[in-house]
Amino acid sequence: MLDGYAQQFFNSRSMLTKFIAQLIYYCIRLLNLTYRYEFLGLDNKQKAQAGHPQKTFAYALWHQNLIGAIFSHIGEHFTMVISDSKDGELVAVTCKKFGHHPARGSSTRGGKKAMIEIVKNMKKGFPGALTVDGPKGPAHIVKPGIIEIARLSHCAILPLSPYAEKYWVFKKSWDQFRIPKPFTKIIVVIGEPIYIGEETTRDHFDDIAKLVGQKIELGEEIAKAQFSKIILK
Repeated sequence: MLDGYAQQFFNSRSMLTKFIAQLIYYCIRLLNLTYRYEFLGLDNKQKAQAGHPQKTFAYALWHQNLIGAIFSHIGEHFTMVISDSKDGELVAVTCKKFGHHPARGSSTRGGKKAMIEIVKNMKKGFPGALTVDGPKGPAHIVKPGIIEIARLSHCAILPLSPYAEKYWVFKKSWDQFRIPKPFTKIIVVIGEPIYIGEETTRDHFDDIAKLVGQKIELGEEIAKAQFSKIILK
C-alpha cells in the first residue's frame, strides 16, 4: 500500500517537473526573441571543430554568464554537467527540451559519473559547455574538470564570454549572477582554442586553468570595448 502511494507521489512530482519545464521552455523562447546578438571569434570555433573528428569542443564560461550563453546558442545541442539533485532535475528536464544532453553530477556528488557521461556524449559529437567556476565557486576560479574532460575527449577548450549591454545582477549570489534585460544586445566572444595534449599531466592543470580564466576575462573586456565604441558614436 505504501509502495503504491510512494509511486503515485513520484509520478505526480515527475509530471509537475515536466509541466514547469515546459513553461520555462516557452518563456525562454519568447524572451530570446527580444535579444540582439553579435558573435565575435566564430573563426575560433571553426578552428576547434576542424581539429576534431566529430567537430566537437568544450566551451568554458563563468557561471554568472550562464543565461547569456544558453540563450545565444538556442538551436545548438550541447552536453553539460547538471547537479544530481532535486533542483537539478528541473534544469535537466528543461535542457532536454532544447535537445541538450545533461550529465548528472557535480564536484561534490556524482562527479566521476558525470565526467564519464559527458566525455561519452562529446565523443558522439556533442560539444561540451561547462561553467568552470560553478556550481558554488569561488567565482572566476577555473576548476580542473574541464581540462580533464578536454584531455579525455581530445578536443579544444573554447573560452566563451557572453556579455549583455544591460542586465540585472543578483548581488547576494556567490557569483553576482547576471540576467540580460529584455531588448538588450548581447555580444558573444569566442576565444582562441586551447588545446590539451594526451601527455598533459595534472602538474600542468593549474597553469592551464589560469590561462582559461585569463582568456574568458579577455573576452569580456573585448565585449565591453565594443559597447564603448557604440556609445562613443
